[in-house]
Amino acid sequence: MRSLIVILLCVLSVPVTAQENRDDLTPLHIAYTTSVGDDKQTLRIDMSVDHIARPTVHLAMPDWTPGAYGIGRYGARVNGLTVTNGEGRALEVLPMDYKTWSVNTKGSKKIHATYTLKPGGRRGRRRTPAARAPAGEPTGLRLSGPSTYLYVVGSKHVPVSSRYEIPNGWKIANGLLPTGDPAVRHARDYDTLIDAPTTLGIFQEHTFEVAGTPFSCVFFSNDQQYDFDIAAFVDICKKIVKSQGDLYGSYPFPNYVFLFSLPGGGGLEHLNSTTIGLNPSGMKRDVRAGASVTSHEFFHTWNVKRIRPKVLGPFEYEHENYTGNLWVSEGWTSYFGDLTLARTGIISRQEYLSKIEGFIRVELNKEARKEHSVYWASRNVWHRNRADGLPRVDYYAKGELLGLAIDLKIRHETDNKKSLDDVMRFFNRWFAERGVGFEEGDVERACTSISNHDFGEFFARHVRGVLDPPLKECFAYAGVEYTENHLTASLPFSVRRRGADRRVMRIRDETSGEIRSGDVIKAIDGDGRFDTTTFLAKRTAGDEVTVTYVRDGKEGEAKVRLLERRTMIPSLRFIENPTDRQRQIREAWLTGND
Repeated sequence: MRSLIVILLCVLSVPVTAQENRDDLTPLHIAYTTSVGDDKQTLRIDMSVDHIARPTVHLAMPDWTPGAYGIGRYGARVNGLTVTNGEGRALEVLPMDYKTWSVNTKGSKKIHATYTLKPGGRRGRRRTPAARAPAGEPTGLRLSGPSTYLYVVGSKHVPVSSRYEIPNGWKIANGLLPTGDPAVRHARDYDTLIDAPTTLGIFQEHTFEVAGTPFSCVFFSNDQQYDFDIAAFVDICKKIVKSQGDLYGSYPFPNYVFLFSLPGGGGLEHLNSTTIGLNPSGMKRDVRAGASVTSHEFFHTWNVKRIRPKVLGPFEYEHENYTGNLWVSEGWTSYFGDLTLARTGIISRQEYLSKIEGFIRVELNKEARKEHSVYWASRNVWHRNRADGLPRVDYYAKGELLGLAIDLKIRHETDNKKSLDDVMRFFNRWFAERGVGFEEGDVERACTSISNHDFGEFFARHVRGVLDPPLKECFAYAGVEYTENHLTASLPFSVRRRGADRRVMRIRDETSGEIRSGDVIKAIDGDGRFDTTTFLAKRTAGDEVTVTYVRDGKEGEAKVRLLERRTMIPSLRFIENPTDRQRQIREAWLTGND
């Protein structure tokens, strides 16, 4: 009987092994060609797939972009998809849904798919339109991989190449590996390909090296105007790169590219590149205007791109990927991003405290912060309703405050021998360098292990719970005094500074009169340089004030009545005579020199 079983197992395993050998020994060969149309806006994508050993191939488009947590329905933008075999004969293409197509290979070992993409969409989530110079001639365009390239279902692990056919005078900039052909780049797999945004066009490029690693700063302007001190800003980038590299001890890539675009705002992280939008007027006034977002996105090189929750890689592009740790992946990135600016002297220590005051004021004045935890906010990111205008818990800002509190608490509990820097290095060594993600409870366990202090209660209260972080206690460890004052009056609308503008974000009450969301506030009671906090400190609820605003280029005035609303105003200051221990913690914290 035993002999019979062995014989049967051997016989049954033959066809399975043969199939596996065909797939393993002859992997698919996948190559893309991206061609810019005559209008310098439309893209044609050619995708060749060779060494096929299947009767049917499924092609699909991602439904979301890593780092931008929202469903994008990119497949709906694919136009005129056709597929031919190796001899150029058309093959049947059957739509399975809006993002997946089934191709009957009819025994062909090679297929060639072609489709076009029209300009449009938002930067970071979809390919943006080609930029135009003042005369109307397109000068370039930017590609976002997830909304540009189809993949072969089941073969995202296969190495791919990407060729770019561009107009004369245009150049190529992305973080993919170069080849012997300047028009061709190589990626180790599909994830890497689409994680490399690309700028095609006329742009400025500035390079530098840190510790033998090359870095490139690419600046692309819609009108080819760069009216700010580029050299000074590149120097800021270099300081950021060096400081964060020193924290980890090395760089996890052979090269890195900063892809800056003007005008713009925000940024999106990638394995060895980032896309960042810069405000031209803000950069002209002070090149440090682009420092915070640049520092944030570069720190993502480690945190989230490599030090990542387990669900965030390899990616499942056809549905949402849930994690409760975005407060770490984004919030701690914001924390170290801003802390880097202080450690490098890009901003002063007092400017750093002022930034933190701003985050505290926003987050700790949200009434909804007692309804949901930052852990909940991380998991709920896919279901945010931005249209309701309600201030929800922000895993960026609250995550930054929690990162700060945990950092100072670890320093306190270890007599300044350990810090959150050590936690990040731990995650880098045991997770990032091994190419694996961490589980939901690993952050708490790492903080406890590094500090030899049980962080269970802290996480239960402030991460999974809704209690405010113990900021007063933690700031005191570093000789920083934290106090709170309160305003009793409030404008009937919320205002957020966008560059030089103060823009109305949300209407709180019908007493706002003629003021509408999106209006730019130019003055209150005739004062164009008003400080909202100082102004409201001198007013009481019920007072009527005159607001000068601009809407659609036209200036207007409105009488509004102040609301009764209690607002906490935080204040941070360095105490003049700290203890030796407070001074040691403060210096190590703000310099990174433990």
